[in-house]
Amino acid sequence: MAKLVSKVYGDALFSLAVEEGRLDQIWDETALVRETLRENPDFIAVICHPEMSGEKKLSALNSVFQGKLSDESMGFLNVLVKKGRFGEILPVLDYFDEKAKEYKKIGVVQVTTPTALTDSQKKQVEKRLLEVSDYESLEMHYQLDKELLGGMVIRMGDQVLDNSIRSKLDAMTRSLNKVKLSC
Repeated sequence: MAKLVSKVYGDALFSLAVEEGRLDQIWDETALVRETLRENPDFIAVICHPEMSGEKKLSALNSVFQGKLSDESMGFLNVLVKKGRFGEILPVLDYFDEKAKEYKKIGVVQVTTPTALTDSQKKQVEKRLLEVSDYESLEMHYQLDKELLGGMVIRMGDQVLDNSIRSKLDAMTRSLNKVKLSC
């Protein structure tokens, strides 16, 4: 159900942003809201508290975000409160972020290696991924995993390229386990 809520409200906000020609501005504003709420997780609980009146909820939102957000973004937050969906705001904003990145052709890439890559190596990986994908830019995330032994694992969208020594050893083990020796 939460995924449906995220999609419905995220799509509505995305459509509004594109139609108004203000995607970048609203995207920046949603990032501000998301960062603020992640830094203050109790704020969502306060807004969603059943004993708090609708007027107080909207007043609390206005006191935190008024002057920092456009009328469209404030209106969107108000709709979430009035519809009783403010508790779903983070997944909604995450969905909106994904839609905006897709629209702007920004790929999100997770690169896992056993040792840290140099800046030069990172640039080579990014350059190559841009060449073989339809993305215009990439949001690169790097992490270390000593168990890979060597090589790298690249996750981009729903695609995974596993060129690690660990996966090659696992494949060899599976292959050797299938061999039947007869005397």
